[in-house]
Amino acid sequence: MEKNIVLIGFMGSGKTTVGRRVAAQLGRDFYDTDEWLKKSEKMPPAQIIAKKGEKYFEGAQRFAVMNLCENEHCVISTGGNTMKDRQNRDLLKENGILVWLKADANTVYQNTSSSHNRRPELAGASVEDIAAMLKEREPYYEICDICVEVDERDMDQIVATVLEEIQKFNN
Repeated sequence: MEKNIVLIGFMGSGKTTVGRRVAAQLGRDFYDTDEWLKKSEKMPPAQIIAKKGEKYFEGAQRFAVMNLCENEHCVISTGGNTMKDRQNRDLLKENGILVWLKADANTVYQNTSSSHNRRPELAGASVEDIAAMLKEREPYYEICDICVEVDERDMDQIVATVLEEIQKFNN
């Protein structure tokens, strides 16, 4: 059985966009933990945190991961915070090939500068602030099976690299 492909990485690294394209190229279903949460909770993740609190959000995110991991032969894109939770990391690792879309602080800043309303954690964050957040989360992403650098690359190059690396991993 082929494992799921799970895209991990910091906010703004391109997980959802890359995930959709990889799934389409491989003829697999695509799921996004943030979209799953938005649909089940009837509000986006940032609003869940604001209205129901961080602990509730963590539980809801765990529930999303458990549900999505029940699918087979799919591509799953994770929210930027998903890998901070040990249960999520263990379950995703057990059920999938973890592909880290690794972006530096400048790339994250550029990719998220117009979406701070969706990403309150980055509202007003400087490149230096983002670099500190990246450094803090790096250990959670380093458990990946595949690491793909996304800096200064267009989406087609990133998708092609992910597909190549997955093929190598499976062989």
